Amino acid sequence: MIRVVLVEPEGEYNVGFIARLCKNYEIDELYIVNPRCDVKKAIPFSAKGSDILDKAVIVSSYIEAIQDIDLKIATSSIANNEGDMLRKSIKPWEIDIDDNKKIAIIFGRESVGLTRQEIYAADFLVFIPASEKYPTLNLSHAVSIILYEIWKKRKETKNQNIVAVSPEPLRFIGEYSEKIFRQISRSNSDYPMFVAVKRSLLQGVRDNEEAWAIVRFLRKVYMKLLHQNE
Repeated sequence: MIRVVLVEPEGEYNVGFIARLCKNYEIDELYIVNPRCDVKKAIPFSAKGSDILDKAVIVSSYIEAIQDIDLKIATSSIANNEGDMLRKSIKPWEIDIDDNKKIAIIFGRESVGLTRQEIYAADFLVFIPASEKYPTLNLSHAVSIILYEIWKKRKETKNQNIVAVSPEPLRFIGEYSEKIFRQISRSNSDYPMFVAVKRSLLQGVRDNEEAWAIVRFLRKVYMKLLHQNE
């Protein structure tokens, strides 16, 4: 299941164009967080995607839009800054698509994008390579590129009959990684370490057997740290 999340979109035309794109690329859900525009005025821009707008879920907070999601993927035009682990990114065609997972692709405001806190709440950051002189794309154009890559990957995955990794062990990997981080962290400067470990573990899992093995290992590490700190 793929959900597109728009965080505080500012232009009706972009919301309409994105609804049309969701229809083009068979996106399952559209969530809009605290829109800064009139969503009803987006209908003329949505063409045959107007039913997507009719079904769109409008929520007041970012957390509401992602709380039931297995894999959260933020997007940004600012990425791979040296020394900034939060901005380490993957490219759109590197997104791991699994229809057994609930996946959210999160897009920020036209003016300022996503905040660091919003990116932190995600599991990965996606960046679309473009000219270094002007790397920022229009919101609906960026959505189009990413949704096309996802649609293509979904078709390839179905044709290859790839064995999917269940959402449950992935959730435990994220939870135990964070618990371990909280046990060993001494300052905010340790935070990049957590981001790097969590992303590496989630990206590297290939099947359920491997996923559950990682969960068991992380749980043992966490329990040992917990007893040591009592």
